[in-house]
Amino acid sequence: MSENKVYNFTVNIELDSNENAVFTYFQNGQQVSGGGTVTERNSLGIYTLNEETLTKGFLFTGATFNNLKGDCVKDFNYKLSDGGQSIHISDNDENDGTVCMLFTATLGGKEYKSEDPQVENKKEL
Repeated sequence: MSENKVYNFTVNIELDSNENAVFTYFQNGQQVSGGGTVTERNSLGIYTLNEETLTKGFLFTGATFNNLKGDCVKDFNYKLSDGGQSIHISDNDENDGTVCMLFTATLGGKEYKSEDPQVENKKEL
């Protein structure tokens, strides 16, 4: 079984006309869902705010995980890095299932939550 794969994402956050935060995820310059399927043990997703988002003043403050299918929420942990400019999501992929991740970020003392990128844990074939 493969281990220790790193997935790097760049994140843009903008406020829509209703003052709701819209989180957009990119890998290698291409827009992606921010989630996906993980089959590697002890993988790491690194989500880094882009320069435009940092200039606005957004910073990550945390993440929550909710089971959507199965019971794999206990496989996930997060750690803030660079004063909230990045958040590292670790996944030990011990349990099959699908989890929703909700990122939280602040701007001017107000907290914003992301939509829920979904990560599916599967055993490696």
